Amino acid sequence: MVGVISAQMGGSDCESIGTGVLAQPINTVSSLAYTIIGVFVLGWAFAVSGRERTYRLVFGVLMAFTGIGSVLFHGPQSQGSQFTHDVTFLITLWFLGVGNLADRFAWSSGRRWTATALGSGVIAATLVLSPAITNMVMVVGVIILVVSDVLLRRRGRALSRWFVASFITITLAVAMFLLGRTGSPFCDPGSLFQGHAVWHLLGAAALGSYFVGTSLARLQPTQKE
Repeated sequence: MVGVISAQMGGSDCESIGTGVLAQPINTVSSLAYTIIGVFVLGWAFAVSGRERTYRLVFGVLMAFTGIGSVLFHGPQSQGSQFTHDVTFLITLWFLGVGNLADRFAWSSGRRWTATALGSGVIAATLVLSPAITNMVMVVGVIILVVSDVLLRRRGRALSRWFVASFITITLAVAMFLLGRTGSPFCDPGSLFQGHAVWHLLGAAALGSYFVGTSLARLQPTQKE
């Protein structure tokens, strides 16, 4: 049974899969970076009020659960943990993309949350029906986020230092994601240094810094086009 689970869960993330509570300890512990960022944002939410507080609370919860899902996937690898691991991260990307579109086109709160809910439902259903296409869905999510960001930045609604920080970290994160795959020349299953673990750390930092930038930008006066 362990062999079957190993082939399906975490087997492409390089680190050796053991039989203990934490099947991949390095990848498991590094997953907590998402939860730490999420908890920080939850606390930061109370520095503002109104809709912006709600946005921060939702993002904080999504990040916290992204970390928990990743811990479950790389740790105990219980049934359903792959879905939890994938869906939380992808919905977080979708939430950011919808947020950009809502800010760019001045959507009402109702429209924003409807789009967020519908997209999240589609993501969840897609992963249930075709769990193997997670990476493809992630690519689509990143494309949506990038396009929405370009539209938003054209309106002067992004803080450059945060954008640069998130761009640098996500670029490095993607590189480590690829280098940390099983079969990569840089993959050493028994090493304490795991590229996938670095992907967790940088990915969490990238999403966190990006959200901080867009959140602070929403509090600034909008530039006329």
